[in-house]
Amino acid sequence: MRILCCIDGTNSESLSRAAQMLTSTAHLTYGLVYVIDGELRKEIERARERLLRRPPGALSPRDQQMQQAEQASAQDILAEGLHAFPGAETLLRQGRPEREIVNCAAEWQADVILISPRTNYGGMPMLGPKSVGHVARFVLDHAPCPVLLVRPATHERFPLPR
Repeated sequence: MRILCCIDGTNSESLSRAAQMLTSTAHLTYGLVYVIDGELRKEIERARERLLRRPPGALSPRDQQMQQAEQASAQDILAEGLHAFPGAETLLRQGRPEREIVNCAAEWQADVILISPRTNYGGMPMLGPKSVGHVARFVLDHAPCPVLLVRPATHERFPLPR
């Protein structure tokens, strides 16, 4: 069974716990995908080109630093994921995260995708109708295989008041 885990730097532990539930299968292969979303940088660059009238495509030293920082951050996140999934394949992509995850799952021939509902940079996970972010929603709707949505445990918020 091939399990594609969508890591974002905050969810390695919860994905690892969920993956351990699937260990009844004899042979598991894990892939860790991380996508560098370059769209924000491209939007900033388009605004800069209008203001500074630089030729399109010319990389400034600041742009090169940003690319290097994105690459270094991606490597750190994948390395953290390898602590939770030793021996996993690392798959670094660049582009729109929702599309890259779906395409990666198809190309890698994943049997199941593990994904968190939204990146949670501190605080409690959001519950309710807007708790699933646009990336997870797109993956749920377009994945070529089953998707396991993995929420972090929030035992302290339950039971809900009646």
